[in-house]
Amino acid sequence: MKVKVQQGREEINSIGGISLIGGLYNSLKSVKKADSMHASKVKTGKIKHSGIIKTVAGLFALGKNDYADVTPFHKDSFFRDCLKLNAVPSEATLRQRLDELALLQEMFTLTRSGNVELVGKAPEFGFEKTSYGKYIPLDIDVSPFDNSGSNKEGVSWTYKNHDGYAPIFAYLGTHGYMLNCELRPGSQHSNKGALEFIRQCLDMAEMLGVDLKNILIRLDSAHDDLEIIEELLKRGVAFIIKRNLRKESKEQWLSLARRVGESHKPRQGKTVFSGEASHIPVAGREGLPVFATFEVTERTIDKHGQNLLIPDIEVNTFWTNLPDEARTVIELYHAHGTSEQYHSEMKSDLNFERMPSGKFATNALLLQLAMLAFNVLRILGQSALKMKEALPRKFKVHRRRLRSVLQDLVYIACKRTRHSNSIFLKFGRHCPWFEVFRQLHIKFC
Repeated sequence: MKVKVQQGREEINSIGGISLIGGLYNSLKSVKKADSMHASKVKTGKIKHSGIIKTVAGLFALGKNDYADVTPFHKDSFFRDCLKLNAVPSEATLRQRLDELALLQEMFTLTRSGNVELVGKAPEFGFEKTSYGKYIPLDIDVSPFDNSGSNKEGVSWTYKNHDGYAPIFAYLGTHGYMLNCELRPGSQHSNKGALEFIRQCLDMAEMLGVDLKNILIRLDSAHDDLEIIEELLKRGVAFIIKRNLRKESKEQWLSLARRVGESHKPRQGKTVFSGEASHIPVAGREGLPVFATFEVTERTIDKHGQNLLIPDIEVNTFWTNLPDEARTVIELYHAHGTSEQYHSEMKSDLNFERMPSGKFATNALLLQLAMLAFNVLRILGQSALKMKEALPRKFKVHRRRLRSVLQDLVYIACKRTRHSNSIFLKFGRHCPWFEVFRQLHIKFC
């Protein structure tokens, strides 16, 4: 049978999920406050400041990160109505207004406040449980963005051996909600400004109603810093910080591990020692209630079965104030590696790595708006997992990737009609995600 292609007059959309995204964005009081922001030098015209914010964050939530991506939506009434825009801005308007808004520090304050509002709508954050209690992890890490071959402001050589930026991120809970982020030049050391960033993150966690005694901060060795440890102890926060060995001898650690550590042999020729050393002080300050947990691995036979003439020694040590045994502390730190998956979702699922603007301040604002998009999709994905009866299939995961949320709930086809002074979104008879979508729409729109 021959297939014929025709264009009808019906309003059919392939991005039905923008209705859910718009419902969440439109509920943010901080975004609405942007319209009354003191910005005499910024021309508003027909499109308000909140309209610019929601347009960009809406595009990011669709996996589109270029100014030109707004053009196909310029006459799209569905996109406009879902985000409650007076009009969809043009590419030139979007670029100009973002450049102007990025110069206002108040704009960054509002987007962070809006993100706190958004994360507060999460069904739950997820926690790590030990024999001594439950902790909500707060993972802070730097993840370079590759912007090679560009002359953008702030692009420089990163520790990943490419030109780009080196933004820092903070993720709350085991489900990976982005609590905070900050764009940085590529050459900036990870620990520069980290103390202020951590303070800001803890303040935001308190705004969410989270007791800091239930927070577990996990940091890598770049943040092995006395001031950070003192700040965390002062605020009563549990932490695991990987130590920087600097000039410490691996052989001495092996000797210590053999004396006081517990050992186990996962295979022939490999012995792993773990334990705590209470006599090792933090550099520059003795008497702090901090333990040095260690994991020392000695290999006399490599993984291919080859005997080694000189044993290979691997040493990992951590500062912590947790009362748990060494193996538990080490496992908790290994779970910190999950944050690499969150970075990957930002870079690949949202296609947000090469920054759209040549101006550093504008890119810093765009990263804040990408954080809103990241959390909107995370909230939709995690809320959907709670609707077990409505799900079209069983899931054996506790967190869904953003790409899966985009495919199942955002890029979902619907027909938009008007009748009796109401707007209807009609889905296909065999749409497997309809019931989930309907329940999410009731909850957020």
